[in-house]
Amino acid sequence: MRHEKYTKTQDRLVLGAFFYDPATRQLSDADGGLVHLRRQSQEVLAVLAANLGKVVSKDRLVETVWKGVATTDDSLVQCIADIRRTLGRDAVETFPKRGYRLRAGPGDTAKRPRHRAPLLAGALAVLTAAALTLALWPDPDGRPIVPPRVSQERTLAVLPFVNLSDDDALRYFSDGLSEDLTTDLSKVTRLTVISSASSFDFPEAEAGFRRIAEELGVRYLVRGTVRHHDERVRINVSLIDPYDGINLWADRYDRARQDPFDVQAEVTREIVAALSLTLGTAAEPARRIDPDAYYMLLRGLEPLRAHTAAGNLEARGYFERALELDPEYARAHANIAITYGRETVFRYADAISPESVQNGLEAAITAIRLDPEIPDAYFALGVLNLAIGEHANALAAARHAIRLDANYSDGYALLAEIAVHGGDLDEALAAIRRAKLLHPRYPFTYDWIEGHILFQMGRYDDALPFLEAVARGNPGFYRGLVTLAATYGQTGDRAPAAEVLRKAHAARPGTDFDREAAQSPYLFEERRERLAAGLRAARDDP
Repeated sequence: MRHEKYTKTQDRLVLGAFFYDPATRQLSDADGGLVHLRRQSQEVLAVLAANLGKVVSKDRLVETVWKGVATTDDSLVQCIADIRRTLGRDAVETFPKRGYRLRAGPGDTAKRPRHRAPLLAGALAVLTAAALTLALWPDPDGRPIVPPRVSQERTLAVLPFVNLSDDDALRYFSDGLSEDLTTDLSKVTRLTVISSASSFDFPEAEAGFRRIAEELGVRYLVRGTVRHHDERVRINVSLIDPYDGINLWADRYDRARQDPFDVQAEVTREIVAALSLTLGTAAEPARRIDPDAYYMLLRGLEPLRAHTAAGNLEARGYFERALELDPEYARAHANIAITYGRETVFRYADAISPESVQNGLEAAITAIRLDPEIPDAYFALGVLNLAIGEHANALAAARHAIRLDANYSDGYALLAEIAVHGGDLDEALAAIRRAKLLHPRYPFTYDWIEGHILFQMGRYDDALPFLEAVARGNPGFYRGLVTLAATYGQTGDRAPAAEVLRKAHAARPGTDFDREAAQSPYLFEERRERLAAGLRAARDDP
């Protein structure tokens, strides 16, 4: 079929069920409503529309749109996929080794249903409406996150505060204070703060501050103790130079237990002053939180750290009780969203529940309405959007979580996982390596993500050590076994490939590997085919 001519309606191009105005570069539907494309995708469409009926080379598109800025083929591929998602899969023709051609005319490119996980439309409608209302995606250009350089002299870890009270049940308060202090310090300009998940591995600080600092890769440590007596709490905190063996600063706070925010804010300011740093622009809480609601939140954070289905449900119960006490507590809404996100990403149930996804989206959006500066809410949005195949929204959410907290290790890891499924692989690799720097005692999933990225880059020999380590330490981790089997398949090493597939069958009996790649949440067909080809090769007899 030839498409040298295009259909015009009042100087607009007819692109299937849509209209495109070359003069204004606006895309609209049959009812006249504007259709949004991110800026780079819009510019790619403009170049293709200006050359309708002609094949436009990849080099020309990259040169015109990115204007000499170094980029990868994935960036262009993502823009083409963005246009196809909007106009239909046949809207843009691919000519291997030549380029792309835009097709036009009524009916040729009528919008077709997008492939998504089987979730109810209501969940998507909630997110879409809220995103438009709240402008959740403040980076319409889709610019990749470039991790900042780390100055070793400005690295710090907050050790878990030690509970000196007789009642061990009050440990949640000291753990919560440590975590909150880590979060606040993460917002300080030019300060790199190690994830609390890593520093919490050192509850016995007396084991040796220097060794702890060396293992975490930091210059300074913050330590503290908490003692409760009746309705008061005494907090001792100090900033340590573990290499010279001295306290740079120390202080004591004696407060009513109903006043946790003042203690937290004051301690943070004192530590920042001691390091001669400048606070960021983040404002202090705009409203007072019910103290009992805050305690319920802290109680919930402890089981949440267990990363289990039971702990997830227990944590959600505490967060819901916090909302009973303070219905507009943004952090409680955000953490409820995280529990639903974890339920989805870790598959605590046999299948993704549409109800869980919708509940998670609603909780995250409520948190953002109440306080748009909460990274955890955007983290949950990223997880849930990846699950339903909304890669662009997932990437935007993960990037914004990192912009709100530049030391958010799990945010970087999520960005990497989303990007390997539907984004730029170079950005994915940089993100997971940044996550590991911020979280030196990172969970095994970080190695799986890095191995997966290297696999999709075609760097199979580099991917194997990461994936093999994951399989050794976590033999029941199904997703890791599948990626490892496909990597062996791509390298032609069939004997270990067959062995890994047997382990994958044991981890998830009845698995149909023919459907495995098809069901993976990839945006790009070439990545889906890379996994499929590896699994096909792995299934062959050695």
